[in-house]
Amino acid sequence: MNLVQRIKRKFKKVKLRIYLWEKGVSMFKTPEDILGYEKTCISICRRLIAHEDSKYSIAPVSDKRYIINKKLDIFIIIVDNRVEITNHVCPYVVRLNERDISKLKRQFDDRVEKIRLDFEKEMHSGINNSLHTILEKVLKDGESED
Repeated sequence: MNLVQRIKRKFKKVKLRIYLWEKGVSMFKTPEDILGYEKTCISICRRLIAHEDSKYSIAPVSDKRYIINKKLDIFIIIVDNRVEITNHVCPYVVRLNERDISKLKRQFDDRVEKIRLDFEKEMHSGINNSLHTILEKVLKDGESED
C-alpha cells in the first residue's frame, strides 16, 4: 500500500468512528454485555405491546408512550432511553441502549398505527353503508312521487 491509500484508509476509519459515536453506538460494548434484566424488560414490553388486552396512549409533548394492561395489572412508561414498569407492587426503572429503545418505540408505534388504520377502516365502512342507505331512500322517494 502506498502512502495515499493508507491516508485514505485511516480517514475512512476515523469517519466511521465519528459516525458511530454520533449514533450513540459504543465501540467497546457488545450485545452480549446487555444484562439479564434488560433482556427481561424488553421481552415484557414486546409481549405487552402484542397483548390483546393492552391499551396504548401517547403524550406527544413529552414523547412518552404508555402501555396499560389492567388484566395483568401492569403499567409501562417508555420515555427517552428508559422503561418504567409498575406491577402495583414495585416500580422498576430500566435503562436501555439506543438501539433497543428505538426498536421498542417502533414496535409500539407500529401497533398504534395498526389500531388507527383498523379504526379508520371501520369508520369509513360505516360511512359507506350510511351513504348507500341515504341513496336508496332518495331513490325510493323519487319513485313514489312519479
